Amino acid sequence: MNYRILYFVAVAATLSVGSNTQTSAQTAETVIRNGKIAYAMTDLFWAVYQTPDAKEECPKGFNDGPREQFEQLYPNHTAMTVEDTQLRQEIQTWLPDTEPDGFEFHEVQGPHSWGLNIDGLDSDEDFEHPNGNPGIDNQVYRAVGCIIGFRGPDGVEYIFQNKAILDQNYSRMMIELGDVDDLQNDDSVTVDLYRGRDRLLTDATGLNVVPGGSQRIDRRWGESLIRHTTGRIENGVLRTDPIEEVVIPWMNLSVPTVQIIRDMRLELRLTPKEATGLVAGYADIDSWYYQLIRNDSTHHLSNGQISGISLYKALRRLADAYPDPDTGANTAISTALDVKMRQVFIVHSEND
Repeated sequence: MNYRILYFVAVAATLSVGSNTQTSAQTAETVIRNGKIAYAMTDLFWAVYQTPDAKEECPKGFNDGPREQFEQLYPNHTAMTVEDTQLRQEIQTWLPDTEPDGFEFHEVQGPHSWGLNIDGLDSDEDFEHPNGNPGIDNQVYRAVGCIIGFRGPDGVEYIFQNKAILDQNYSRMMIELGDVDDLQNDDSVTVDLYRGRDRLLTDATGLNVVPGGSQRIDRRWGESLIRHTTGRIENGVLRTDPIEEVVIPWMNLSVPTVQIIRDMRLELRLTPKEATGLVAGYADIDSWYYQLIRNDSTHHLSNGQISGISLYKALRRLADAYPDPDTGANTAISTALDVKMRQVFIVHSEND
């Protein structure tokens, strides 16, 4: 028997229990300081409503990826040149257009989606929330919901995006609520968005973020990311007013990129330990698409059956906001993201 291994296991278990005991003792009184409470993001990904067998949302099945499309396009590719096969597809991936590619693209067909009513309307293109609320705007979900790489818990995009948030400081986004009187009901609070500089505090496994850590504000590289808005807390749920444009640092597979979300708003259920809920708004299509292909080579896209070529055409086809003044084509697409955050203490310093 390896007693050294048993010893370290016992120590890890003790530390983990200690962390849980410490955090369970947290209350609103202990974490709200000078009317402020802050949370750091631990998980962020596109909100994808899924049924167990996917029959409701994807009755025609899932979309093909680059490998499957390549085999159909070039059945005799071994007798062809690289320029006429692989490079031709890479060019179309990096310089996409809106012309049909000859493949059927399976959009989400079901009536339900996670998300928010961003435009205040209820149109034929909108979804219904599973709780019955109408007018849900989430066209990104309509585009990616039948692509396995975007579906949890095993989708390649789903896995690596959240892993990067835990492992890298690049995506360390935080919110700080001010003028907070009560985490259950408060008719007026301020909300500031910052980028943090420090690693997240975890338990002994290194996999589970625990509340109570401290974060310095990145004012050198993150000054341009700072945003301010207002909101209100009703029955423990924070709802913010829209922010005209938010830039979210987005890293996957160690490649730094960004997402640009317009008219962004938050709907988060608050506790002294965490904030969970939705980020919603209109994603800039070019930023959305180039984040994907810059982060993921065709090799990684193939693992999730993600055809960048077909997906770009779908995003453009489904875009529903911010028309180009010259062409009239919409440049942004409604979206919602699932977000989880853990309570932190933000350190304000001129040296940040």
